[in-house]
Amino acid sequence: MRSVTLAATIAVLLAQVVSSFPNPGNRSGIPKPDEFAELENQYRANILASLGTDGCTRRTMRIRRSWDDIDDDTRADYVRAVKCLAAKPTTVDKSVAPGAVNRLDDFVWIHDNQTNRIHISGLFHSWHRIFVWQMEDALRNECGYKGTIPYWDQARFSQDPLQSKVFDNSSFGGDGEYLPDDHGPYNITIPGLAINVTVPRPAGTGGGCVKDGPFANWQITLGPTDKEVVDPTNKYGYISNPRCLKRNFDYPSSTDFMTWENAIKIVGAPDFITFYWNLENLWHVKSHQFLGKDGLDLFTSPNDPIFYLLHSQIDRLWAIWQGQNLEERTYAIAGNRTFFGFPLDTAPNVPPTNATIDDVMDLGWGYTPKIKDGMPMTYAGRCYMYL
Repeated sequence: MRSVTLAATIAVLLAQVVSSFPNPGNRSGIPKPDEFAELENQYRANILASLGTDGCTRRTMRIRRSWDDIDDDTRADYVRAVKCLAAKPTTVDKSVAPGAVNRLDDFVWIHDNQTNRIHISGLFHSWHRIFVWQMEDALRNECGYKGTIPYWDQARFSQDPLQSKVFDNSSFGGDGEYLPDDHGPYNITIPGLAINVTVPRPAGTGGGCVKDGPFANWQITLGPTDKEVVDPTNKYGYISNPRCLKRNFDYPSSTDFMTWENAIKIVGAPDFITFYWNLENLWHVKSHQFLGKDGLDLFTSPNDPIFYLLHSQIDRLWAIWQGQNLEERTYAIAGNRTFFGFPLDTAPNVPPTNATIDDVMDLGWGYTPKIKDGMPMTYAGRCYMYL
């Protein structure tokens, strides 16, 4: 009887979602499996059931949708707003990051500055959730964008990623120009660690400047840090380096990893540690690896505007996992305080320690929230849901 009642409650809540937040999209691509849809529906129902009558409500809630499901006008306005931020001057201290030019660089810089603390660590999910929200607020408050940051719905197009509107000529464009002598494979050394860590990068199908769309020959100035040998005079790429945005698509990262089967493994994981490593190994790394070049650079990947759609999707997968049981999963955490627990070169003798939800994070401009502040979706300053 209890399961019947629960099912009926979920059905009512989901009907309210559809009526309150109509979706104008087309649902192209590989159909969503029932198992994923059930987990997604449970998340949405639990989020709606958790709302009160003030603060975050159905009236105030922002809705994030797939880039392929929003209308053409909204996609065009998003691109306009990104370019609007690129036309505004940086607020970063130029004595710290002399290469920063515009407001987009502000976001690149703080991600660059914090990378060895916010990747493969207990800070990863919370820090990036706040970071994406900050970008969404900047687009809305500074450039008049009315929507939210959509997500890159990779599984729908895993076997033919260029069929997604993310890569069409009116959105973010496609691959970089093919460079016979600069498309990989590569080995890069991660700067800022007290030990030498080398990471392989696969060969791709481009390597050069993005050739089409609104971001063809798009100019960026910070980075890159993806280098075989770390430059001790500019290890984080803060010095001005004007150049075009580059991509180097790695199709196996999409066809072999970002599939519905793996998406189900991620959001259906029974515990946080399983979820964390499934998401990292099957999706997060592969998403960046598919883009290659600037979108793959561990430190300065926000240089590629697709970064924010990519991380909206990462956040969506975490949200769906959390949403299966908000009481038990909202504040679930695991991981060290630095990249794989490795010591930083500024503190080479500090042993690895586990992060806690009361640890303080740095998101720039004096904003230092605790990890727990970035974990909820409907309070602590945020109010949104994924459709």
